[in-house]
Amino acid sequence: MQLTVAEVARLVSGSVAGSAGVQLTGAEVDSRQVRPGDLFVALRGARCDGHAFVTDALAVAAAALVRYDAEFDAIPSNRALIRVEDPLAAYHRLARLVRERRDWRVAAVTGSVGKTTTKDMLAALLEPTFSVGATAGNRNSTLGLPAEVLSQPEDIDVFVAEAGMSRAGELDLIGSILRPQVLLYTRIAGVHAEFFADFEGIVNAKAELLPHLDPAGTLVINADDPSQRAFPDATSASVLRFGRPDADAWLSDLEDRGLLGTRFRLHLPSGDADVELGLAGRHQAENLLAAATAADAFGIDAAAVAAVAPTLEPAPHRGRIYRLAAGITLVDDSYNASPLAMRRLLEMLATAPGRRVAVLGEMYELGGGAAEAHRQVGRVAAVSCDLMIATGGEAAGELAGAARAAGRDQGAVHHVGSAEAAAKLLMTILQPGDIVLIKGSRGVGLERTVDALLRWEAA
Repeated sequence: MQLTVAEVARLVSGSVAGSAGVQLTGAEVDSRQVRPGDLFVALRGARCDGHAFVTDALAVAAAALVRYDAEFDAIPSNRALIRVEDPLAAYHRLARLVRERRDWRVAAVTGSVGKTTTKDMLAALLEPTFSVGATAGNRNSTLGLPAEVLSQPEDIDVFVAEAGMSRAGELDLIGSILRPQVLLYTRIAGVHAEFFADFEGIVNAKAELLPHLDPAGTLVINADDPSQRAFPDATSASVLRFGRPDADAWLSDLEDRGLLGTRFRLHLPSGDADVELGLAGRHQAENLLAAATAADAFGIDAAAVAAVAPTLEPAPHRGRIYRLAAGITLVDDSYNASPLAMRRLLEMLATAPGRRVAVLGEMYELGGGAAEAHRQVGRVAAVSCDLMIATGGEAAGELAGAARAAGRDQGAVHHVGSAEAAAKLLMTILQPGDIVLIKGSRGVGLERTVDALLRWEAA
């Protein structure tokens, strides 16, 4: 955004204390991440209140959005406070109004698995043709996404946004901000089941974006996902389906090259092309197909997709591959996990040569089905890897127990309580030629296991 403090205050019906003429160029809800020109939004959370960090934030940020009743010391020169009744509501309103002022074309990517990777792929496919902005990392929530909207350059042509949720109502709010011209669904799975009565509740929550799709836009759905079949009935937008030979877009002649990636023939409404993708796993080919189908709605043809595909790289902790000493291969997919994503990565590991080692962290927010979900993954792990380290608490114990019950030798299954313990154990048992997969929910912190192994190699 390019607005003064006074202009923002008018938009959110707030009052200004300090320098009303200060220019704002972005927004942030984390005081540790603010940049010059940012509006720091002080929000009250479950564990802390952002108002406690306003003074520190204003050492860098240009202004802060705060409650009327919050008290602070003297405002620094050339800084300002914008006081409102409800900073969260004002923050969402500001993002909505700024989006309305822009003539961007917006592509929203949602689903349960592969959202961030697919979003990054779509942005990369569009960049040779358009000026593209995109949400950073997985800033896809009702807290992170508005900051991404407010921090985009004004002159972009296309904004590619990941839209995520953990509870009903969140995607309705995000949709009201984004108002996308293209809406892409990956695959819907039982993620965040803890917050829903059943799977139908998850599907309904994902569908909250549909009323916000531009009627003249394009809905892109996964034809292999039966939970999406009714989605076209909820919009008058055009529909593109991907994933099956009878859909609008699909893959044929797929050659799985293990850790070297895949080769396949890509079929889009705009034509066909042979594609080489360096990202490991069949699931990455599916992610590219989803992104390519959405790119087709922007006029990007199959040949253009084929030109970009070999340059694509995984984001940090989302399938990055490291070659360690003694020929050890490390597959770092430690950012997050769900039962479906776990199974996909284990299936990829099963095809790898050498001794296959899986470090699997607990999967969070699965509700009453958590124990069985971990047992199912444990049974898959029993036939996919030679050595498993289940990491975490009781649910990780279910994972390890299921692998043993499925026939995996007792000495080949370990259960440790932390990411650090997993790293220490790995350093004692890894052998030349091993391939190590590391994957778990974000809260387990398995990126610390990855970092420890990288430091171990460098020592």
